Amino acid sequence: MKVKLDYFIDRITMYRLVLYVLIALIAVAVFLAAFHILPFTPLSLLASTFLLVVICAVLNALLAAVFGVPANVESSYITALILALIIDPAQTPVAFQFIAWAAILAISSKYILAINNKHIFNPAAIAVVITSFALGESASWWVGTTSMLPLVLVGGLLIAYKLRRIEMTLIFCGVAAVFTGLITYVQGHPLLTAAQQLFVGSPLFFFAFIMLTEPLTEPPTKMLRRVYAALTGLLFLPQLHFATLYSTPELALVLGNIFAYIVSPKQKVVLKLAQRVKIATGAIDFVFTPAQRLHYRPGQYMEFTLAHPHPDSRGNRRYFTLASSPTEKNMHVGVRFYEQGSSFKQAMLKMNGKTKIVAAQIAGDFTLPQDPEQKLVFIAGGIGITPFRSMLKYLLDTKQRRNIILLYINRTANEIAYKDILNAVQARSGIKVIHALTNTAALPPGWNGLAGRLTEEAIKEVVPDYDERLYYLSGPPDMVRGYEKILKDMHIKSDYIKKDFFPGLV
Repeated sequence: MKVKLDYFIDRITMYRLVLYVLIALIAVAVFLAAFHILPFTPLSLLASTFLLVVICAVLNALLAAVFGVPANVESSYITALILALIIDPAQTPVAFQFIAWAAILAISSKYILAINNKHIFNPAAIAVVITSFALGESASWWVGTTSMLPLVLVGGLLIAYKLRRIEMTLIFCGVAAVFTGLITYVQGHPLLTAAQQLFVGSPLFFFAFIMLTEPLTEPPTKMLRRVYAALTGLLFLPQLHFATLYSTPELALVLGNIFAYIVSPKQKVVLKLAQRVKIATGAIDFVFTPAQRLHYRPGQYMEFTLAHPHPDSRGNRRYFTLASSPTEKNMHVGVRFYEQGSSFKQAMLKMNGKTKIVAAQIAGDFTLPQDPEQKLVFIAGGIGITPFRSMLKYLLDTKQRRNIILLYINRTANEIAYKDILNAVQARSGIKVIHALTNTAALPPGWNGLAGRLTEEAIKEVVPDYDERLYYLSGPPDMVRGYEKILKDMHIKSDYIKKDFFPGLV
């Protein structure tokens, strides 16, 4: 079952998955409304949703043109559908005006309430916060009802699993539950009633899975995301208030977004293609000149937006690990190409010096440990070498020496990427690089690397002190899961296994 789930999840982008879940929620709500289970008519929900989608899509395209950046079409649809699920469907002219203003404010916030081209707030949340103060109209969060809960849980868990944010959502829900219980106990109210209201009669899970996990407004590292989740979980409590100002879900998220912005990298840059270099069979290293110098740690990734005609179901955004080192002036992005590739990758192949591609949201924990004495093993598969290229180039440029063994797995020798860096670190840094080719029928003459799949026995042979090392895994998801299992069979603790997000599939 888990294998089938992973197969499905790995082949759909995060934005498209969120979009499908939101569409499903609207569809179920229309069905429930038709049977009077929800307190509005199907027509009012459909009309409100249509208005929100049109305003968000049109305004997003206009503002993208004005600000000279690629339009994220899926993002505008997602914002519109979230607003449709948290604002009561309109049934009067005044209610339609409220919905229209919410849509306008949400999309505008992404361009206007931004610093260095990076928007600060969740668009839907900041929109209803502003309308609450300016118009006296606020979100009802009607999606947080018992009848909608099953689909919210199923769809939300898929999103959190896809993004590897299960822990963050659990922390948020746990903090909200603990403090709700404490406040309820102090006030002398029934705990069971409070628990039922929180878990069944509130938007807790929709908020956690859909709103809290938005990548562009969350912190970049796991530890900071834990703090973010706990802080927002505390602020989520409706019992909290300052004078007559009571906390609401949208206000909690906006305050959490401010924390996330403070602790996150602030850069969003336009890139200019400087060069493309074939680094292996089916793999190209794209060399970009950023409009400004980027500050990141070796091994981190960014989100790339490339506008192109007729994007397919995977959209116009991708996450790529940076193959470059912070010591380099240009940005390197290594990409593997396949037959029947996505429209995004086809557009990448057509890029020239005039093409505008935007990179944002530096994030990731797949970075070198602070302790330079920690022994490491890097296990890379195919284009999963990119974060290691970043780290190794950084170590070369900063003249650091670390005890590292790199196990690089490919089908054939022609698929080995970044040979120049791998040869340099062996010669100048003492780092041990061991190649493994899985296609034993195509071994080159005089091959002195490993042949066949990398087994537990092979790892123990080339890494005698295997139980003293920290392991880094990067490559296709199936490969990473396979070697994680091998390492655990070798009694390597989970804390000593770091897995790359492999954001190219997100």
